[in-house]
Amino acid sequence: MIRILTYEEHPSGQAIFDRYLYLAAYVLPFSPEDVLQDDIVDIDGQKIFAGNFHAKSGKSPRRRNDRYKNLLKKYKVNSATSTVQQRFMEDQLLAAKLIWHINYDLYAYLYQVDNRGIEPLTVPPMHRQNLRKLLTGKMDVLENVFNDIGKIKDKDSKILQDDVFRYAAFSQNGHAVKMLASMDVNVCPYCNRLYTMTITKDGGKSRPQFDHYKNKSEYPYLAVSLMNLIPSCGLCNQSKQDKDTEVLYPYADEMGLDAVFCTKPETGLHYLTGNRNAIEEFSVALDIVNGNLSQKLEQKILHSDDVFNLTELYNKHKEYILYLFWKNYIFTDEYLQELCREFSDAFQSLEDAKSMMYLMDIAHEHWGKRSLGKLTHDIDMEINGA
Repeated sequence: MIRILTYEEHPSGQAIFDRYLYLAAYVLPFSPEDVLQDDIVDIDGQKIFAGNFHAKSGKSPRRRNDRYKNLLKKYKVNSATSTVQQRFMEDQLLAAKLIWHINYDLYAYLYQVDNRGIEPLTVPPMHRQNLRKLLTGKMDVLENVFNDIGKIKDKDSKILQDDVFRYAAFSQNGHAVKMLASMDVNVCPYCNRLYTMTITKDGGKSRPQFDHYKNKSEYPYLAVSLMNLIPSCGLCNQSKQDKDTEVLYPYADEMGLDAVFCTKPETGLHYLTGNRNAIEEFSVALDIVNGNLSQKLEQKILHSDDVFNLTELYNKHKEYILYLFWKNYIFTDEYLQELCREFSDAFQSLEDAKSMMYLMDIAHEHWGKRSLGKLTHDIDMEINGA
């Protein structure tokens, strides 16, 4: 519902990008040269690049448990070798073979191949630009890519999630928590209701969940893609689940001023004064007020409302809306303007006085800093006839 900053726009964007590349290189069964390429990343003051990655990160080959040994055997990857470097190469070859067997279009996108019909016997060279695009590209930019590759389901999807695009290993790593902290998404972008701050203290942590904009069950090759991971609250993540419905994409889309939450009278108008006994007199509705919206964006807004139950949830906040009406009934614009005149050092504008009244800045660019920022803005706009 509200837009969040991409790493390219974010004040801490370089730290987010560095931490992400480091974590991707750590969990993916690809060589550091393929993931990091020529980048030098700064991780907690250490300069890390492809040449020193294994030494600095402590990355080791996949543990050879019975399941993994059987997988190596099934795909005829020699597992009798003992050197660390050979085991890394086995992991990389197994990943290439799995992708080749499961989805050749994905294989041809990631690897440089000459003959479609030949299963790789050694680790093929990668299309490094394509790998970087898959890992860090926005979903709207990658639309043609994942449409061409298509959906991967059921057992094949689970294999790719478990043994190639290893989301569980990615999300459980401590560097994922540090990356979330740098992203600084304080309120869920889908509902703008629940706080999603990242807190780490004494070994414990509180963090937002990663929602996969393109679900990992059908698009496992996007499971750890940076721009597919939306920091969100657990309620919205659970509501969306694995639905492939096109909702608003927080790195590119938002409701903004095109769609607003407003009140609809049901049985009376006493609620307009903030009367607490008038809570049943009105309901909350979502109105698309921009008649020039593209059909695609309008559908995304409506689907977002439906998938995340936004209108229903906001109807649970009618007491808060009554409080907004009451504040405006008591503290009129004339009163706030008088405050500005009397205390010009404290209030530079009417907006400053309103920020004091609402205990939040309701300007568009600040909606993501406080819970219910957009709802507060929309009701204020309704009250003042904007």
